[in-house]
Amino acid sequence: MVAGLYDCWPISGLNGYYNTRMGVPCYLDITVTPQAGASQTYGTINFSMLAEIGLSTNATLHAIINETGIPGTGTYAGKEFDYSLRWNMAGANGTAVSFGSSSETIDVNLEYTIDSSWDWDELYLTTFVQNNATKEVLNSHMVKMSDLVSTGISGEYGAEISTPGFSVVSPSSGAITFNSTSISGSAEISLFSLDGRLVDTMNVQNGVGVFSPENSGVYVLRLQTSDGFVSSKTAVFIR
Repeated sequence: MVAGLYDCWPISGLNGYYNTRMGVPCYLDITVTPQAGASQTYGTINFSMLAEIGLSTNATLHAIINETGIPGTGTYAGKEFDYSLRWNMAGANGTAVSFGSSSETIDVNLEYTIDSSWDWDELYLTTFVQNNATKEVLNSHMVKMSDLVSTGISGEYGAEISTPGFSVVSPSSGAITFNSTSISGSAEISLFSLDGRLVDTMNVQNGVGVFSPENSGVYVLRLQTSDGFVSSKTAVFIR
């Protein structure tokens, strides 16, 4: 089925049905934002749905965490499955949302928990809003969890991932100083506030650097090397 409206069998009709659906105007925008404290272990996501016009409809929000690259077993041994279901954030039946006759924004907060057996780097969050009467999908949204929860923290804030050669002075007074002298090649260091906001970023190569945020507080430094290695450290900053 395409958006619950078109039967795609035989499969030869899929392209035509897809093009027909793509020609239908979309009046619903979906924005997905992690809330303060969201991590690789658990957290809360805000789903903001902006109806640009009055939709006058009852609908259902579905939010699903998928994992890609799942190895098959038995008959499917040797194959991999993409976007396999891991967690229904809104429950099996979704979360009810109702749009009135005027433009409006509806916000829904949903919690998630990440099992330690799942591969964080292969997790995606898929969101769609579906008209209850027609089953038409009003809009959808997809994002990689590691891009959404960009601080890369494992567990509670303050937890550190061991990284040879990447050290941070904490607590810090006047500036947050980090040392990457033992890391080969170039790296990007990003500074995040605890609500996930990117405060500053810089490129370094085997050196020492400093961040000077405007406000005191707890910050997260995220290191990503040119060969793809990622790690995070926390720092208490006092101005």
